[in-house]
Amino acid sequence: MNAITQLHPAEFPPLTSKTGFTCKAEPVYMQRRNDAGEITGAQPIAAHSVIRRTDNGDALGITGDRYTIAHNQGIYETIQKAARDALPADQLRGVTLSEFASYGGTFTRFEIAFPGLTVPIRQYARDTEIQFKISVVNGFAGNSAVRVMAGAFDLICTNGMYLGEMDKAAARHTASYTPAKFAAFIAGQIQEYSQRARLYQQWAVTEFSRDDFGTVLESAGVFSERRREALLDQYSTEAASRGHTLWAAYSAATFYASHNSDRFGVRGSATADNVAATLTEREAEVARFVDSPAWRNVARVAA
Repeated sequence: MNAITQLHPAEFPPLTSKTGFTCKAEPVYMQRRNDAGEITGAQPIAAHSVIRRTDNGDALGITGDRYTIAHNQGIYETIQKAARDALPADQLRGVTLSEFASYGGTFTRFEIAFPGLTVPIRQYARDTEIQFKISVVNGFAGNSAVRVMAGAFDLICTNGMYLGEMDKAAARHTASYTPAKFAAFIAGQIQEYSQRARLYQQWAVTEFSRDDFGTVLESAGVFSERRREALLDQYSTEAASRGHTLWAAYSAATFYASHNSDRFGVRGSATADNVAATLTEREAEVARFVDSPAWRNVARVAA
């Protein structure tokens, strides 16, 4: 499930309750029993807290005493300030916000796209455009860091595109956490966006066959054999509109990370609220693939 909001020039849409909720930490209790095994009351469990939403009271997870809640609103405000400091007003027009959540808000993700930073990509068949995008992944169960990622968004196939670990910044939920940690990263990624777009354009005119892609997939060692076959089939689909290029191969991988589709269905999504979390896990897989020597070797030649 997701929500998309768009406002007028130079305005950032507000977070909704999907990701903008607040939480509080409360004590965790266990049953107290007497020698006969009868329940006589409750006692707190030392050094642990339950993280609970303040809007609906839902418990999101149990954490240790070093855990610090990092609300999405503070991160979002940091992104807004960094973008306003780095970009002229005309490039802030029409900013859109997409929000995603899984497991009742235990996992959250929101994405900010900048139509003012749209770049055409010339392909052998049908051309496309990419937009600059910032994504924030945050969890409230005590088992994940806050992650901010900068990349691009393909306007035709809605693929999210990142170039591996170099496009990410992370901070743990500890007492030293502050959303200001991400300000310099965001500003730097905005400045580097044009360089990223030039790289994508080079990939879009670099010939790369299905067999080439299969060799790289196997050498990278990231995906299972079954997944590799599905990615090769997706490459053929991408090549029909992009040409048999390195860009088509990359787009096949990013399609897998961006879609709950017939070819890449999210297991259990019919009964569980797990799509957003699963796609983010896939995104990490693709990041490992893009960071692998096998992919970097062919990408280096293309550049």
